[in-house]
Amino acid sequence: MTIDADKPDLTRPTAEGLRGRTRTRPLDGLTVKGLRGQPVRDIPPADPAAGPLVTVIVPAYNASRTIVETLSSIRAQTHRHLEILVVDDGSVDRTAALVKAEAQADPRLRLIRQPNGGVAHARNAALWQAKGAFVAWIDADDLWHPEKIARQLAVFEREEQRPLLVYTGYRLIDASSRVVENHRPLTDVSGHTLCTQIATNFFSNVSSIMVPTEVARAVGGHDPQLRRAGLEGAEDLLMQLRLAARGAVSCCPSALVGYRMHDGNMSLQVARTAGSNIRAIDLVAAEVPDLPHWVSRLGRARVVGYVFFLLRGGHVRQALTLFWQIAWRQPVETLVMMFRIIAHLAFSRQVGDPALGQRFAQANPDSAIWGDLMLFGKRMRRRLRQADAAVAVRTKVKVNA
Repeated sequence: MTIDADKPDLTRPTAEGLRGRTRTRPLDGLTVKGLRGQPVRDIPPADPAAGPLVTVIVPAYNASRTIVETLSSIRAQTHRHLEILVVDDGSVDRTAALVKAEAQADPRLRLIRQPNGGVAHARNAALWQAKGAFVAWIDADDLWHPEKIARQLAVFEREEQRPLLVYTGYRLIDASSRVVENHRPLTDVSGHTLCTQIATNFFSNVSSIMVPTEVARAVGGHDPQLRRAGLEGAEDLLMQLRLAARGAVSCCPSALVGYRMHDGNMSLQVARTAGSNIRAIDLVAAEVPDLPHWVSRLGRARVVGYVFFLLRGGHVRQALTLFWQIAWRQPVETLVMMFRIIAHLAFSRQVGDPALGQRFAQANPDSAIWGDLMLFGKRMRRRLRQADAAVAVRTKVKVNA
């Protein structure tokens, strides 16, 4: 099935579209300055036999080389009760035709077509149409393990206080879908984690997260303002920080996502993403007035890690430019973070992943092993956890006052 998106901006409901709709209720009694609640569309009750309906959102722009493999990994999920929404964001290649062919074989799949408006606009176009109780995003070149959705739903079910987000680990894959590196999350990074997320970006991959649909709408989905400012690249981080500001997150500690790395135009992509990360942190710091100033400074300094991506690719001049752009604003934190990263790369002991070189589909998701993903010692990690708890308590006190 194919739908042409309407002309109005689907990233923000119009005044006319809001009439007659029920208002969104607060989530766990929490509200955050600057975050607007969004209307909740009718969500059908879960089928006890099939489990809850999960909407999978796939933004696609000129993705003809990878979209079929991505959709195959979605259709192969052991949790079968899915709604798959592919948003063709003005592609000029065969993306739409390939998706139509896949939709003929699977009635769960629906194609939405719209003029090119950027990844945030594309994701939100599907979010406002989603019928599932949960929503999960995947980029048009990434892959999922068949149990990805099922395992995340199990985490939502077993937690006494339902988290607002469940994330998984991921493996980096190349153009041939072979594993080149793994990124397994730390199992103790759960609960209220806003400060820790700002400082470390520990669940950085949008293809790894699942969120209740009404929660995703309550924070406005993916914010398109970064693209309008020429800083597209951290829409995922901005939404994830806004979710972390509203409540607890939880972890599914297996490598259930294949996150594809591209070599083409890497210097431009990394520099833009670094600037976008800083802008996202600044926006959330303004929206959460109780956020400690040192946390946001630490988060901005963390972005210096992108310098190493550029150096690894041989982009020395771009790496130096990016370093000075970050360092002039907060030189002390940036230099300290540089030394931490160098020490981590030089001295941390990492156990080889047995899946390296394997195709992602054949890799055991539970064999992914990584050392300490955090660049900080126990003292700083404890300080971040204390800051997380303090921000959560102060937010609740303000709401209940």
